[in-house]
Formats: sequence, C-alpha cells, structure tokens
Amino acid sequence: YDVILNISLVMVMMGGVVFIVSFAGCVGALRENTCLLKFYSLCLLIFFLLEMAVAIIGFVFPHTMQAMLEENFTDKIIHTYRDDPDLQNFVDFAQQEFRCCGLSSEGYKDWAKNEYFNCSSPSGERCGVPYSCCMNATSISSGLVNIMCGYGVQTLSVAEASKKVWTSGCIEIVRSWTERNLYFIAGVALGIALSQLFVIYLAKTLEGQIDLQKSRWVS
Repeated sequence: YDVILNISLVMVMMGGVVFIVSFAGCVGALRENTCLLKFYSLCLLIFFLLEMAVAIIGFVFPHTMQAMLEENFTDKIIHTYRDDPDLQNFVDFAQQEFRCCGLSSEGYKDWAKNEYFNCSSPSGERCGVPYSCCMNATSISSGLVNIMCGYGVQTLSVAEASKKVWTSGCIEIVRSWTERNLYFIAGVALGIALSQLFVIYLAKTLEGQIDLQKSRWVS
C-alpha cells in the first residue's frame, strides 16, 4: 500500500514502463528486430487484457469493487493523510472536485480514524474534517481558504453537517458519477481498446513482413 498510495512513485513507475515498451517498439521497427517487436506487442496485449479485466469487474460488479476499495484503501489513506503531502494534495483535490468527504460509505465520519481529526486528539482539529470537505472553504471576496471551516463537524448530525460540508464518501460519489456517464466512459474505453488492438495488429504485421523478407534471403 505504501507504494500504491505514493502518487509520485506510481507516476515514475508508470512513466518508466511506458518508456521501456515504447522504446522497444520504436527500435524494433527501425532496426527490424522481431524480438523487440514481439516484446512490444506482448506488452500491449497484456495491458489490454488487464484493462478489460478491470473494466469488466467494474461494470459487472460495481458494488463489489466499491466494497473492495473501501476495505483495502480507506483506512490507509485516512491514517497517512497528514504524513504524505502528495497524498494529502490528491485527497483534497478529489474531495473538492467530486464534492465528497471521506472515502467509504461512512462519509465525513471516516476522518474520526485519523489521529489529528479524532475527537480524542489534543489537536485543535479534533472532531473536524479537512477544509476540502467544506462547501464554501474559499472566500469569494478575499480568495483566502478558511482551513478551520471543518472544525467540530464530526460532533454534528448528518442533517446539520450537510449544511457545512459534503457528507458522502468519495468512492460512492465516483461510482454514482460513473453510472450516470456510463455510455460516455464505455465509448472512451472502447476507443482506447480499438486503438491498442490496431497497434498490436500493425506490430504483428511488420513482424510477419520482416520474417517473410528474411526467409527470401535464406532461400
């Protein structure tokens, strides 16, 4: 989880994988190296199958996927919110963009699991939530962010808290947004899948042409 939740490290790893695979395809095509082309097309096929597997699980078992995400990531993300600045910025961005608070179905109550926002904490933030949960954290006139707008929210009922902060968990909000935009997301996914299949076809075609040319030289 420490690796998965480290946003910068994940981006570096993804960039490294993309560079290696793309470099193999580029050099394989330029030097007519069938080994590199096979490696390139195989990697693309693996990426395609993994994407299809995740998409199928997400569309067929949305509630199971939601429960799995909540069970495996909620506590870890909430606990390390203050310890990892990159993760903190990502969580704040997600809560502001999707108008949610917390991750699981418990919503804003999730923040009771954090040592700074727990009601037994000596911190001034006890029983509170991050400012990114607030409906109006930024003053329109001054443009300043009120980082204290979520203080004491956990002591309020859902009805009272809903007047100040977003109370629903982000995973539930994202799942609902996905269901509302299902056709658009499916169209984008289909376009990406078809483009990947087309590139795999081109790589295999070039590989076959190279083998055919080599067989003519031998004969």
